[in-house]
This record gives sequence, structure tokens and C-alpha cells, in this order.
Amino acid sequence: MTVADMPRSVPAAPSWRPGRRLVVGASIALALVAGGTTGAAYYYDSVPLVESAVGYPVVTVSDDAAHAFVAAVDPDFYASNDSLITRRYVVLAAGAGEESSLRARIMARKAESAYTKVEILDRFLNRADYGRGATGLVAAAQVYFQKAPEQLTVAEAAFLAVQLDPAATDQQAAWNAVLDTMVDLGWLTAADRGGQAFPG
Repeated sequence: MTVADMPRSVPAAPSWRPGRRLVVGASIALALVAGGTTGAAYYYDSVPLVESAVGYPVVTVSDDAAHAFVAAVDPDFYASNDSLITRRYVVLAAGAGEESSLRARIMARKAESAYTKVEILDRFLNRADYGRGATGLVAAAQVYFQKAPEQLTVAEAAFLAVQLDPAATDQQAAWNAVLDTMVDLGWLTAADRGGQAFPG
């Protein structure tokens, strides 16, 4: 019998090959995750904290007046870590793009870590556009009611809060909705709600 006549057997694949593939695959996956995490961390760190001068402190406005603005724009403001008011503030203060953009959300998260809710509300109200050429709460209170912000009634604050929503075509209905939200959240009693008159 010659070598050519001998039966040929196919050598079996080494048993270490599947394990090696698994190790190589896992290493590649870990490298991709680490690279993505590093990239995300770099992007997060590159987004600045919004810093702006505080105009008129909201703490001098009555709690009911401040609650009217919160009820109109973002009723979950005090409980939320991703509040619409904070996102609108960073868009106004830094031109962060759309409220829902990643950049605005990162800036909002940083602002909520650096400032109290009262400071954020103050900064938002003092940069917001209330219509009629009034930018900021001081100007809006003067333009609409010829008074200082600390003199605003609940009804007047709710009216100004409605001005922050350009989509509100029926201002009286929107004003009623703000007051109803305040009652629902326990910020206004039903009796006090009944005593409010639309100032517009």
C-alpha cells in the first residue's frame, strides 16, 4: 500500500477556535462600548453650563403667582429632573436649539444640578417673551398691568403665564386651565379659584 492509497482523514478543527472567536468578539464589543462611553462623556463635558445674570428674583413674587407660571408651562417642574421650564430657560439663555435636543437636555441637566428650582424659574421668567414687546417678567408686569411683579395677583400672573404659550388662541380658556391646574395641584383652593376674574 502506498501513501497515495491510504485513507485520508480530515483533521478536526481545534477545540480552542470557538472560544478564541468568543474572546475576540467580546473584546471588540467592549472596545466599541468603551469608545462610545468615552465619546458620550466627552460630548457631555463639552456642553457648557448656562450662566446668566439673575434679573428679578421670583421669591419676591407671591407663591401663588409663581405657581401660576409653573402650572401653565410645566406642572411637574418641582418634581421633575427633566423639566420643560429648565429646557426652555437654556434655549433662551444659550440658544441651545430645540427644547427636545440632546444639547438642550444636557444643558438643562447641568442647570438643575447647579441651580435651585427657584433660581431656574427666576431665570426663565426673566428671559421669556410675553408678547407686546415685553421680554422678562418686570417688563411684562409693567406692559400688561402697569405694576411691579411683586404686586401681581394670581389672576394677573395666570394671564401673563398664558402669554408664554403662543399656541393659546383662546386666552380665557387657557387662563381657566391654568387656574384649574393650580387647584388640582393644591396650589389654589376651589373657593379662591371661584373668586378670580379674567383680567384680559
